[in-house]
Amino acid sequence: MHLEHPFDIAVIGAGASGTLLASNYSRYASSRARLVLIGAGARPGRGVAYDTPYMTNVLNVPAGNMSAFPDDSLHFVRWLNSRLPEADAGSFVPRRIYGDYLAGILAETLQSKSVQLVDATAIGLSLRNDLWTIHLQNGSIIQAYSVVLAIGNALIPAAPLDVSRIAQFFRGTPWSIEAIQGISPTAEVLLIGTGLTAVDVALSLRESGHTGQIHAVSRHGKLYQQHKPYTRRPLDELPDEFRTPRSALRWTRAAIKNMQNAGGDWRAVIDSLRPHLAAIWQQLSLQQRASFLRHLRNLWDIHRHRMAPEVYAHLKSLLSDGTLTIHSGRLLKAESDGLQASITICSAHTGDDFVLRADRVINCTGPSRNYSTTEIPLIAGMRDQGWLTPDRLGLGIKTDANGRLIDNNGCCINNLFTIGPLRIPALFESIAIPEIRVQADELAQLLASKSGRIL
Repeated sequence: MHLEHPFDIAVIGAGASGTLLASNYSRYASSRARLVLIGAGARPGRGVAYDTPYMTNVLNVPAGNMSAFPDDSLHFVRWLNSRLPEADAGSFVPRRIYGDYLAGILAETLQSKSVQLVDATAIGLSLRNDLWTIHLQNGSIIQAYSVVLAIGNALIPAAPLDVSRIAQFFRGTPWSIEAIQGISPTAEVLLIGTGLTAVDVALSLRESGHTGQIHAVSRHGKLYQQHKPYTRRPLDELPDEFRTPRSALRWTRAAIKNMQNAGGDWRAVIDSLRPHLAAIWQQLSLQQRASFLRHLRNLWDIHRHRMAPEVYAHLKSLLSDGTLTIHSGRLLKAESDGLQASITICSAHTGDDFVLRADRVINCTGPSRNYSTTEIPLIAGMRDQGWLTPDRLGLGIKTDANGRLIDNNGCCINNLFTIGPLRIPALFESIAIPEIRVQADELAQLLASKSGRIL
């Protein structure tokens, strides 16, 4: 494909982030504006997170906060009610249903003459005379005045140890249905990680008919908390204690204790910080951010990113009947006798080594965000040209306040943006729909206001 008239905007990625951006752009742009959405796959709009076939994989956010549009908070609830009349704003619905919602938004957006979808994989980017050229895997090109990376969680989880000796038993992509296919219903399964991804995989195993023993191991061995109703306590201004991770932790613990003594719930304190997280993160030094990630990130995550009540109940049932066992410890080595994988672990409680044997080992540690070493052609090419700069903490890439990429000289790049997880280094939280929909709305307005011009 080589069009004589370039697009105003080219969005690389046709998952949730790309869909929300394209939809908002079609609302704001003039009738003459043109956007192309580039993404390979038979089911565009859903992305990895919402393309699961399992009904037990549910949203971790209630329906009332999952609207695609920040100016219409009940958009998803209305859509949901037309299909599931018993659902309401407090419902935690299967992610595949939310995927249908996004796919419907994309289909509606594509009815607009201003948005086009191209089923292709972008492998390179070049720039000449303020015009971007996107090189596709099929050999064709697309040209645009502005480019937006909407590639979501592009990197698979990094293997936490050398798995070369257990390759036949190991699955490194937990979101793929191949991760749990092809094993006996009674197979022993080891999940590396005890977070939300591991919970999804455990429930997917049960839904698919698996009845065997499941082990899950992580350094801390802690499960995420569950959602419960609570009375909101908004925090209008940040206390001075939030200038360092240590003093912020002291304030948070004291606030939770005071809240509970007054009959409230700790969730009110944690969620009161959400509107301020970007400001908290941005005032920390690099060393302070590294300290937080090393010492407090796990504690924050298990309280901030909570699971649906029905998921929590199902998980507790698996634990109580002994089919799921949680271990805490450090992975030491992976070996195989040809029949099973053997993972040696140093216990966090006793310091002793123990071995877990499994027919299938699934890496559930979450997507890698280290863009400094990946060889994905598009990312590697942009990195080599100095347009994409991995941050020093391995969280994503460097961007400005509008999501514009910052080059390896520290300068913003005209007309090159990103949305979603790649913005984590600047914003800290940038993976959930409530954050991404705001980014999509703001970026769409910016792009629509100056289509074809240098931004």
